[in-house]
Amino acid sequence: MNPVLRLSLPLLASVPVLAQGGTATATAGADDFELAELSLEQLMNVPVEVGSRQTEPLAGTAASVFVLNEPEIRRSGMRSVAEVLRLVPGLIIAQDVPGAYGFSSRLGEYGFAGMLVLIDGQRLYSTLLRREYWQAIDLPLAIVERIEVIRGPGGSRWGDKASQGVINIVTKRAAAAHGVRISGWAGSEERLGGTFRIGGALGPDTDAYLFGKAKQHDGGHPSTTGDRWDNNNLGARLEHRFGDGVLITVDGMYHDSFLGDSYEIDPGFSSLNMIKGGHLKAKLRIDHGEHQWTEWRAGVDAYDQDIRDYLDNVPDGHLRWREEFADTALVHSLPLAADHQLTVGVVLRSLTVENQRVFSGTGAEFNETRGDLFAAWDWDVTPELRVTLGGNVGYQDADEGSGVDSQPDLRVAWRPSADLTVWGAVGTNREPDRKIADSGLLVRRESSRLAAYELGTRWRIHDRLLLSVDGFVYQVEDQLNGFDTDAGTGATLYRTGGRTDAFGGEVHATWMPHDAVRATLFVATTEANTQRIDPADFFTIEDEVPRLRGGATLGFDPLPGVELDANVLYTQQHAAVPTWWRVDLRLGWRVGESTSIEAVGQNLTDPEHDEYYYLEGAQRGFYFLVSHRF
Repeated sequence: MNPVLRLSLPLLASVPVLAQGGTATATAGADDFELAELSLEQLMNVPVEVGSRQTEPLAGTAASVFVLNEPEIRRSGMRSVAEVLRLVPGLIIAQDVPGAYGFSSRLGEYGFAGMLVLIDGQRLYSTLLRREYWQAIDLPLAIVERIEVIRGPGGSRWGDKASQGVINIVTKRAAAAHGVRISGWAGSEERLGGTFRIGGALGPDTDAYLFGKAKQHDGGHPSTTGDRWDNNNLGARLEHRFGDGVLITVDGMYHDSFLGDSYEIDPGFSSLNMIKGGHLKAKLRIDHGEHQWTEWRAGVDAYDQDIRDYLDNVPDGHLRWREEFADTALVHSLPLAADHQLTVGVVLRSLTVENQRVFSGTGAEFNETRGDLFAAWDWDVTPELRVTLGGNVGYQDADEGSGVDSQPDLRVAWRPSADLTVWGAVGTNREPDRKIADSGLLVRRESSRLAAYELGTRWRIHDRLLLSVDGFVYQVEDQLNGFDTDAGTGATLYRTGGRTDAFGGEVHATWMPHDAVRATLFVATTEANTQRIDPADFFTIEDEVPRLRGGATLGFDPLPGVELDANVLYTQQHAAVPTWWRVDLRLGWRVGESTSIEAVGQNLTDPEHDEYYYLEGAQRGFYFLVSHRF
């Protein structure tokens, strides 16, 4: 269901919507939620940052943006950020091994860019491998305020690796997290778990909270003794206000996870993956007034992996992997004239990756530095019409350096009334060249080029229905379509002569026939025609991407303190993955002012189903959860 339509009034009342990057002041009551308090007019103006790097109302954003808000996350019955994202229309999500998920938007994981994942507007982890380690950023949902998702190119604002979209996980302000909140659960797939959050004021201008999570999750089908995902994390957030308009935020997290993966094949194969690491990030925000602000961000993170593979319980491979990442960004926004706003920024970052193959005694190191310049010029042509010209220019220096890449776009948003928005966008994306370890060497890999044309609308019909329709036409050039071998080094050389034309879109509707009832429906489709690629050697987009995806949710409050929720998800057959359905049911009961109990059933349609090409599948499961606030 569209979480845009389910943000509680207490939260909205405490987070002013400012079109030009204003500040937000949250209150401690943001955990409360009642369906009867919802207003579609207010929820059309939920503040989002992911579309333009500055806070603006959802209704005026010229992009295919979807927001998962706090009550939507809580009532989904999901226990991790990666699982909650299944409710975003158009995303293609599959868990291939315990704790590891493949994510894409519209075009699948065909080697082009992928989706960029941010925490509070800042990128973390896995910038080389193109896949986020979700087990390493398994945040407690009690600290997540909302999740903003762009389906479609976001590189003109966020730089490289964002050409299929951007996921921004927004955590709670410390001022909104006072008190103590604990939860614990036990079940079949969600075996054991618990979270805590402790927050309060350290002074008249300082707030902070401490959080943690520990869990053990089953590995899915087939059920083997080695399949499981364990994860522990501990973190904190501190905020201090230096007078009016100046706020500094510092937060960090340490994580320690274990992934066990076994296959019932002959010979039997199993893998152990142990990951330890953490991040520390800071943000200084200065509001100068009159739509003028400056923001500085800095962050560092690192993690170590120890991957051990076995065949018939005999060691077969041992890889140690380490990644260290640091970045900093400076952004300034100012009015140029009465109807013109300019936002400019610079980003610098450094990445170091080391790997060692223990059995063979070989290894490699990869070092990359990158700089980005981006700008967006917003012109309010009329009170109803805004035109935005933006773009990002990056330079990447590394082994087999890729040089300069650019990602420009043009966006238009027309709001003839407060209930209707029509938007369109045109952009091109050329990502940096890829480097992958092959034949013991880091070799150059040309990346694909995307031209994207998008059109969408958001329409509030009376006070009970909100409809969103987004469409796209993509032209992809320079796809991987063959290999050659360098005679001198033995390294693989990549041919990139493939092409794909694709179109499709997403339709999402939320209906609220009664204050205690809300229902949603979404449908997404991708149609593609791939050329100059041999399907015997490579997956084509039309084979890799399920043509039709859909879902529905239903929420009902039959009595005060009682919540009934259901999720229905559908993915059509693609490649070697059969068509699958998923149904989740949730019963929530608020026992008192501070205690609630939940019973949740997941994947109830069948004992298990495949989601990915590997020999793992999602299983039917159930769990019970108890939460208490002091």
